[in-house]
Amino acid sequence: MIRYPQFIEPSTNIEYIHLADHNEYRLYKLTLRHGSTRSQIYTVNKWLEEYLQESFETPNRFYPNVVEVCGTTMLAFFIQNTTVSTKNINALLLARLEAYDNSKYICYISVLKEHRQTGLGTKLLNEFIKDAIRLNNARVSLHVNTENKSALSLYLKCGMRCIDYIPGYYFGDQSYATQNAFSMVLEVKNVRNSTVVCQSAAAVEISPNEQAIYEQKCPQAFNG
Repeated sequence: MIRYPQFIEPSTNIEYIHLADHNEYRLYKLTLRHGSTRSQIYTVNKWLEEYLQESFETPNRFYPNVVEVCGTTMLAFFIQNTTVSTKNINALLLARLEAYDNSKYICYISVLKEHRQTGLGTKLLNEFIKDAIRLNNARVSLHVNTENKSALSLYLKCGMRCIDYIPGYYFGDQSYATQNAFSMVLEVKNVRNSTVVCQSAAAVEISPNEQAIYEQKCPQAFNG
């Protein structure tokens, strides 16, 4: 097992910075360094695409140019007795910066099937939101299938609220009975306790007026 708190993977030019441990897993922040060759970028994208296909159980779906499109923030868990490498990820969060409103958009968050129910998704979101606070980002946003009840429950616990209902957003995706999505957002200013965000609903405080606005914008999330 690689134990260095910070190192660079030569085949991908990815820099790994150890952030925390969670049970038998280690959490790293991944950064594609400047000066990466086309071969290194190709390798990163190939391994990330293979991970996403496996974790979402979509072997025939393409995830092109992942690191260029959504590599502003990359957080990944690795089980402790395996080599830390982009091809050995157990849980992953990929997000990009939306510069126009100083927000972070989560493109993908997933956990391999055999590593679910271990708190890795909660921990990824917790660390990501803490990073958004540290960087003074205004909000965190994502889309989620309206039938993905486990994810919805977690996002609500993180203080995220629906701001739009989008029919057919996941056109062609047969993972759920519906292809509709909720657009969800967390206003970072509402976080009161970053240490337990996503673990305790009390970590985020939403005023009654703000809650009423969410319910007006997205009644499907409250009446479905």
